[in-house]
Amino acid sequence: MIAQFNITDKDLIAQQKNAIKISKFHRKARLMQLMVFYLFLVYILAFSRLSTDNFMFGLSLCLILTPVVWKSYEYAIISQFKGILKQHKNSLGDFTLKLSDEGFTKESRNLTEKFQWDDLKQLKEDRERYFLYFTDLFAITIKKELKNMNTEEVKM
Repeated sequence: MIAQFNITDKDLIAQQKNAIKISKFHRKARLMQLMVFYLFLVYILAFSRLSTDNFMFGLSLCLILTPVVWKSYEYAIISQFKGILKQHKNSLGDFTLKLSDEGFTKESRNLTEKFQWDDLKQLKEDRERYFLYFTDLFAITIKKELKNMNTEEVKM
């Protein structure tokens, strides 16, 4: 089977958001960010010589802000990724995917990648794309809507 699709910057950002949600690396990084936030706040509160009530209020405020700090990690990573997206020109554009029994080949004008089915570790998807993970962070994106096939041909 040969499938043709176009990968845009929105697809790569969606792949990055998916990796943030499922990868061990990002989970550990988020936890580290929370720990640093908590330690910093405790340090500030401890050295500000607040009364016990004010100190407990500060810790409660810290717990209330936890979801904001947790979400800020994703925002920071996506913002950073958007900044370096220009360096990923080989990952954007028109692609052809050739499937066989041994594996598949993803080709574009500038890049050819060959993968074995055994190397595939995880398959995730959203409404518009499939994310094929080969490591915790390395994945390729395949669009569900193909240029050269309609929905019925894809299901076959």
